[in-house]
Order: sequence, then structure tokens, then C-alpha cells
Amino acid sequence: MATYTDVTAFRNAERALKRINETLEQRVAERTRALALASDAAQRANEAKTHFLAAVSHDLLQPLHAAQLFAHTLQVRLAGDAAAPTARHLDGALAATENLLAGLLDIAKLEGGRFNVRPRDFALAEVLDPLAAEFRALAEERGIRLRVVGSRGWAHSDPQLLRRVLQNFLANAVRYTEHGRVLLGCRRSGNQWRIEVWDSGPGIAEQEQELIFEQFRRGSAASGQGLGLGLAIADRMAGLLGHRLSLRSWPERGSVFAVELPRAVAGRIAREPAVAPVRHLPQGRALVLDNEPAALTAMNVLLESWQWQVHAARTPAQAAQAPWTPDLLVLDYHLDGGLTGLDALVGLRARFGALPAVVLTADRDAALRQRLIEAGVSVLYKPLKPLALRQLIQHHMAAVRETD
Repeated sequence: MATYTDVTAFRNAERALKRINETLEQRVAERTRALALASDAAQRANEAKTHFLAAVSHDLLQPLHAAQLFAHTLQVRLAGDAAAPTARHLDGALAATENLLAGLLDIAKLEGGRFNVRPRDFALAEVLDPLAAEFRALAEERGIRLRVVGSRGWAHSDPQLLRRVLQNFLANAVRYTEHGRVLLGCRRSGNQWRIEVWDSGPGIAEQEQELIFEQFRRGSAASGQGLGLGLAIADRMAGLLGHRLSLRSWPERGSVFAVELPRAVAGRIAREPAVAPVRHLPQGRALVLDNEPAALTAMNVLLESWQWQVHAARTPAQAAQAPWTPDLLVLDYHLDGGLTGLDALVGLRARFGALPAVVLTADRDAALRQRLIEAGVSVLYKPLKPLALRQLIQHHMAAVRETD
């Protein structure tokens, strides 16, 4: 007795299933390659957009730097004149433009992943004291009292990024507070520090508080200029640092923004001592090197308004031809021909000796700042705040008098 089974149909079905599987695998592979190509194209487009935005913001800061120096000098010269309010409004409009460009530049860096987080232990005063000096003058111009509660504590974070977070908090507080006061201070909470910025501004409605950290969001009670980028930037930077932000607000009474960061064991303070403001600025001689004609002229006008003698140069060769030994070098970082202010500094110190130097740059890269500090120079960012340069000059001249 024999049994026969015709398996032809099964074999045909098996072959068909195999062909279907091979077709599906081929299609999956093709789709995967297409998605990879599309992803690479999108990534390149995003990087190109980020680089373009960063380059445009950086380049726009250059003429803005010169414009603000001219505006500041004009405001000083017109003090008491009928045109003084116009000069003051011009200076304020340029400052607002600077804030907008700085926000765009930060967003470009965040989207391009160009922020390198470098956490370390540091004294809180290293961040709080310079912020206090910077915003105290701005608050006084607006008729606002800025109070800063100093701290001897130490924390663990990236001080540069933390400074940007607090800078955005303070900028908003000063901008939107029409009268009253702003307070910067920190509280100890277990193993954490809680740095807070209080203001007596318009406050933020409860239904808006969840959305206020999104890009292009501003409270409905807020007035004035701004794209609503400051808090979004602060939130993303805090995310990079692993710090938690918080907000409490009471409409028509004010707000408090806070950031929490880990405490650290106190160590030796390795920062420059704070420079106390001095009314009288000693006269001296400055060698200014900048390849941008407008910026060079603006710096020349500013220093001459402070009764300083200036030798202005666009190239290191012209700088070396100064007819006298300067008391201070003021050097732009990016020069023509791929040279930098550090390259020029080597030759100028060989020519004139170990002079104090200030390097101006629109590049806020933390690694560059560290390299400049290690070279023994002070760093100021464009657009330059004249008050910051004035304080540095006072500091350097005081140091020279102590060594004489």
C-alpha cells in the first residue's frame, strides 16, 4: 500500500513566499537608504542654517559695536544739552538690538550643539559679582534699585553657561520692572544652591507660567522690545547643565525666577579681584589695533573723550610704529590675513615690554576666553560696554601705580 502527496503546490508557495520576502527586504533596504539620505540632507541643511545664523549675528555685532561706542560718546558730550534725550534713546535702541542679536546667536549655538559644557567647582561670587556690577548701572539708568546678596559659597556647574542663565533672568527683570527693585541672591537648600532673581514687575498670569519658557513667548502684561527668547535660552542652557529652573509670580506684584545647582566644597578663589568703581580716570596712552575702520575710529573717539592719547592702527605693522610706549594695548581678536590679537600681542610686547592688554572679541566661545586669560590678557566682548573698559583701565592703572 503506497501513499503519494503532490508537494508541487507547497514548493511553488514556498518559492513565492521567498520572492515576497526578498522583495520586502529590498524595499526596506531602499527605504532605509532613502531615509538615511533624507536625514543627512536635513542635518546638513540644519547645520548650514545654524552656521549662517551664527555668522550673520556675529558679523552684525561688528558694526553694532562701533555704533554703540559712538552713541555712548555722543550721549556723554550732549549731557545737559537739549539733544541729550535723543542720544539716550539712540543708545537704548542700539542696546535692545544687541540683546536681540545675542539671543539669536545663542539659539543658533544651541540648535547646532556648539555649547561645550565644562563643569567645575567655583565660588559663586565669581559669577554673581560681575553680574551685579553689569546690571547695577543698567538698573540705575531705569530708576530701579538693584540689590545683590553676596555669597561666599561654592557650587559645581559651568560658570559661563550659568552666567548666561542668570543674565537672561536679570535682563528680563530690569527690562520689565518700571519701578521698585530687583534682587539677586542665593539660598542654601540641602546639597543645593538656589539662585533667585526677584522683581517688582508686572508679574505673569498663572495660565501663562507653563508656556513662558517656550521660544517667542512673552507674558501678556509685559511691554517693551524683545522676541521672547531669553527665558527659552535660559531653559535650554539649564537643561544642558542638568539644573532645574522654577518660577513663582504674582500678577501686578512681581516674579521670582530661580535655578538650582549642586553645592561644592569651598576652595581657593582663583578669580581677579572685583574692581571698585573710581570717579576719576587717570590719563594715559593707549595703542588700539582693529582692522575695522569704523570700530577703530569709535574706540579712538571714546578714549580721547576720556583724555587719553591714542595711537590707532589697522595692522600689527602700523601698531608697532607707535611713537611712544603705551600704557595699555586694546586689541581686536580677529584681524586681517588670518592673524589674531594674540599673534599681534607677541610682537607688541617684544617691542614695548610686558604691557597690560585688553582683547575685544564677538566670539563668546569659552575655550577662546580661557586661552586669552592664560595668555595674561583681559577679555571684553563686542559690542563693548564702555563702563567695563573704564573699570579695566582703572584696575590696570592702579596696578601700575602700586608697582612704581
